[in-house]
Amino acid sequence: MNLPDTIYRISPVWLQNTLVSLYGWKQYRRRYTGNFSSILAAIEKANAFKSKDTQELQANKLRNIIQHAAENTPFYSNLFAEHGISATEIKTPDDLKRIPVLQKQLVRENPDLFRARGSQRYLTQNTSGSTGTPLSLEVDESTYKTAMALVVNHEQSHGVNFGERRATLAGRMLKPIDDNKPPFSRFNKAENQLLVSSYHINENNFRSYESELNAFQPRLIIGYPSAIYDLASEYQAQKTTPGFNPAIIVTNSETLTEWQRETIESVFKCRVFDYYGTAEYLVFASQCIHHGYHIDPTLGILEITTSDGTPVVDRPGNVVATTLCNYAMPLIRYQIGDCATLSSTPCDCGNSHPHLSSIEGRIDDVILTKDNKRIGRIDHIFKGLSGIREAQVIQESLERCHISVVPADKEECVDVDALIKNMKARVGSNMHVKVEFTESIPKGANGKFKSVINQM
Repeated sequence: MNLPDTIYRISPVWLQNTLVSLYGWKQYRRRYTGNFSSILAAIEKANAFKSKDTQELQANKLRNIIQHAAENTPFYSNLFAEHGISATEIKTPDDLKRIPVLQKQLVRENPDLFRARGSQRYLTQNTSGSTGTPLSLEVDESTYKTAMALVVNHEQSHGVNFGERRATLAGRMLKPIDDNKPPFSRFNKAENQLLVSSYHINENNFRSYESELNAFQPRLIIGYPSAIYDLASEYQAQKTTPGFNPAIIVTNSETLTEWQRETIESVFKCRVFDYYGTAEYLVFASQCIHHGYHIDPTLGILEITTSDGTPVVDRPGNVVATTLCNYAMPLIRYQIGDCATLSSTPCDCGNSHPHLSSIEGRIDDVILTKDNKRIGRIDHIFKGLSGIREAQVIQESLERCHISVVPADKEECVDVDALIKNMKARVGSNMHVKVEFTESIPKGANGKFKSVINQM
């Protein structure tokens, strides 16, 4: 724990609010000043592009970043020479197939090979990822502010203006986990933001959460779907309704399940709009009213591929992304480690940008079958079943899975036979499925909830 964290931990609540706001002002200046407004305007303009304009925009940005990478980064200088690739030959996203897919481990072990000579680093993004092994990525100013502007644009496109009151439930440790004394939130004045603990939500603390949110009256709730779902479940369990009217709920960072969506929308009486982004600032996909994830054309180029790098549509594949912005540390055809499905049909919302029909989650958190299928989004196995508050599927081998279930009510029975039948209908009849009941399902160290854990 560093000195600022130590000072925060020992401070009274009023001083913690001040410290949170001071840090908020620092982040506000970093994110939203300078050329932020022009970046946001460019994103809004690109949203209205038709396919031809989008292709021209991406081709121009791609040619520039490829030339820069070839001339200024040791890895791509060597790679292009080894494979006989000329930077001038990579003119469109289709040409990217000539470049081998880049694995995360290579970047993790050799970061110096990817740092571009002469480029200005704005910040270093550190992410542990699923392995817990640190990965440090240098990001330039334009890339970072583009990523921030995309979130703002996502919220504004669904009716919440920049600066309106927002309550955030994410992985921040606002107070010690064993401290159950209210309040459970802190106020960031810089962004008109109520930071709400996602670690203390339970039946005993709920009334404090309720009163703090009612007093704040947020127009937007944003955060992990599991945390917002936990809060919504307490409203249901205690047979009460929110004393405020959010315009929308925005979720991120975890795979949003349909049963989470249904509960959240039922309690808060508004729509949930998820978005998909990556810690590497390579891709951003914004969910529309028809639940399609439309891929932003300004931040990066997204591909969905098989394990050998072949593009696929209408079935799950690996997420591979190429930066169009980050000149400090350009990553080209970088395998994110996620699994998603690219749709071949236009979305009914009218947005012409390509869209993902589903995001299955981490590659290592999908169910694997004996015939090499990857089964994601297994939340459909709970559809039509009552009595389940929360559940997690854990795969132990190609032949064995168990489902941990938190009952919604001790008095209501869960149809275990139907749950097993639904599971086998998706993963195969030869899978041995066991259902176990538990009082709670632990979240990860970062406060995130995984609906599927693959122990293989």
